[in-house]
Amino acid sequence: MTWNRLSLASEAVEDMSAELCHVLDEQITSVREGNLAQVEQLTVQADGIIAKMTPEGKGKPSLGEGDRERLKRRYAELVLTLRAEHADVQTRLRQLRQVKRAVGAYGGKIRP
Repeated sequence: MTWNRLSLASEAVEDMSAELCHVLDEQITSVREGNLAQVEQLTVQADGIIAKMTPEGKGKPSLGEGDRERLKRRYAELVLTLRAEHADVQTRLRQLRQVKRAVGAYGGKIRP
C-alpha cells in the first residue's frame, strides 16, 4: 500500500511539474510579447502549482533530478527574458526623456 501511495504521489508531482513547465513557457512567451499583465496572472498560477507540489512541513517539492533540472532551465530563461525586457524598457524611457527635454527646450520657440 505504501509503495502504491508513493507511486501515485510521485506521478502527481510529475504531472504538476509538467504543468509548471508549461506555465513557465507561457510566461516566457508573454514576456517576449510584452504582455506583462499575462505574466503576472501566470505567476499566480505558478505559485499555486508550487504550493500544491510542496509537501506539508517541508520547504522543497519532492522532484526527480530531471524535473528539477528542467524547471531550473525554465526559470533561468524566464529571468534572462525579464532582464532583457527590463533593459529594453529602460532604454525606451531614456529615449522618451531625451525627446521630452528637446520638446521642452524648443517647444515654446517654434510657432507655426
